[in-house]
Amino acid sequence: MRRSTLLLAMALVVALMMVAGGGPAFAEAGAPASCVGHEASNISPPGSSDEFPGGMPELQQFIRENFPGTPPGAVISSVAKLHEGSHEACDEALESAAKRARGL
Repeated sequence: MRRSTLLLAMALVVALMMVAGGGPAFAEAGAPASCVGHEASNISPPGSSDEFPGGMPELQQFIRENFPGTPPGAVISSVAKLHEGSHEACDEALESAAKRARGL
């Protein structure tokens, strides 16, 4: 009797832990994340952002179209080296870099 009660109590605890911990988690990247991390967390899952409604696939298409002849990994690598602290700060840093590259 005591063993079955203990087993039932353990099963109940495990079941409650599974129910309490379930469900999807959506969170923005933390401040130390690279600008790639901030961008990815803000546009994922697809449909969660006005910036890139198609999510990461749309961002990848943007890179291919706007940096023709440049391997996408080279663009991603350069952005991943930036650690500006927030999505907004990353966007500002990238816009400034794009203006400098165009000579504006």
